[in-house]
Amino acid sequence: MADNTVGRPPLLLLCSAQFMLALDFAIVNVALGGMQRDLGFTDSGLQWVVGAYALFYGGFLLLGGRAGDAVGRKRLFVAGLSVFTLASLLGGLATEPFVLIAARALQGLAAAAVSPAVLALIAAGFPEGKERVKAMGVFGAVSSAGFSGGVAAGGLLTEYISWRAVMLVNLPVGVVLVALAARRLTADHHSTRATRLDVPGAILVTSAMCAFSYGLTVASDEGWGARTVIVSLTAGVALLLAFLVVQTRVPAPLVPLSIFRNRSLSSGNGIAFLSGGVMSVSTFFITLYLQQVLGYSDVRTGLAFFPQAFVVFLASVPVIRLTEKLGAPRTLAIGGVVLTAGSVLLAQVTAGSSYLLVVLPGGVLLGLGVTVMMITTAVAATSGVSGPQMGLASGLYNSSRQLGVGLCLALGVAVAGIAHGAVRAIPIGGFQAAFWFTGALSAGIVAVSVLGLRGTAPRAQEGSAPATSADGSGVPAEASAPAV
Repeated sequence: MADNTVGRPPLLLLCSAQFMLALDFAIVNVALGGMQRDLGFTDSGLQWVVGAYALFYGGFLLLGGRAGDAVGRKRLFVAGLSVFTLASLLGGLATEPFVLIAARALQGLAAAAVSPAVLALIAAGFPEGKERVKAMGVFGAVSSAGFSGGVAAGGLLTEYISWRAVMLVNLPVGVVLVALAARRLTADHHSTRATRLDVPGAILVTSAMCAFSYGLTVASDEGWGARTVIVSLTAGVALLLAFLVVQTRVPAPLVPLSIFRNRSLSSGNGIAFLSGGVMSVSTFFITLYLQQVLGYSDVRTGLAFFPQAFVVFLASVPVIRLTEKLGAPRTLAIGGVVLTAGSVLLAQVTAGSSYLLVVLPGGVLLGLGVTVMMITTAVAATSGVSGPQMGLASGLYNSSRQLGVGLCLALGVAVAGIAHGAVRAIPIGGFQAAFWFTGALSAGIVAVSVLGLRGTAPRAQEGSAPATSADGSGVPAEASAPAV
């Protein structure tokens, strides 16, 4: 039975859920100090408040996206959002470190179901062209604003209420969103082909992603030479290779490898990886610079990120219009240049640098560039993909971005020369090296935009997605690259 495209979904509802997920990803970082003081975390244990979320979110994203294709995206969205809300309550009431870590792991698992479902519902509900560009623009702007605003909100909530507020704030929002989703979202019909889930492939790729996520989380604390890191990353590579072999031999693979012939999708995922790295490394080191070098408190650190969040809000509509006018390739290249400029400016920091003259303008440029990435990369990564494969494309996009966040942050820590346990005493040269590293990642975005997306249509045209191949891979039947 062919896949039936769902009607146009309520965009505000879906983007509100995405905002909550993005906010939660960033909001916890500023509250770590309060969690450690209240629950008695050790330094090594504290990393798992963030690491447990990253492990389960990154590990199950691809499976979550494919599950949406199989069982229905509305079902997965409502179920995942319900679990996320309950996990937030559990974390907010935690009295022991292991309870908070378990709650964060459950949040990550739920987010791995919700996030691909949100993107897939939007992509399936809005036809390719200007309508999808505008919808993805709202999605990307909300994601970027949630991430930027999360740092600011975390500082305010922790300072004036409690670290528990950063968890419990999800409770009323989640309850309302679940109730609205149950009533407003149209049940989508999945294909019988999609329901034949590739169980061996699912186990292999999920295990590989978990191994990578675990290794990268530990690497930022123990160093790349640690036995645990080497074993985890080696296992991840072996499992991923085994997964690729399986995908070529099963009749209904979890990830049809032919989907990567879609150059827009492949390049979009590469840019998502790099931009995720820029976002995570820059936020991490700006936060540490403000607190360690400039001596900012948690709340002042949060307020220092408000201009960046405000720029995201102001730039969203112009970026959507720019993408409509120039197309994804050129817009992404411009965004990469802006990110590079922001990184180079931040790389000039010294022990006596001014927030107003260096950190603020550098952060604003990064916020502007990240807005371009969040809006336009989603357009490229879902271009030319058929309805039955939209969850898969969404899972790939989110997985690429999450891998970029984890891998590049671990590399950034290594580039900064942070030894085990020395994150509280980073030399100024370490900050400079980290920002030069984000500059290199940003230059990579420019290169992929110019070379990888070269030949795709320069403007988003009205109309439906191109016809797709008979194998259900979601790859356009035409040999040329899909329009962006």
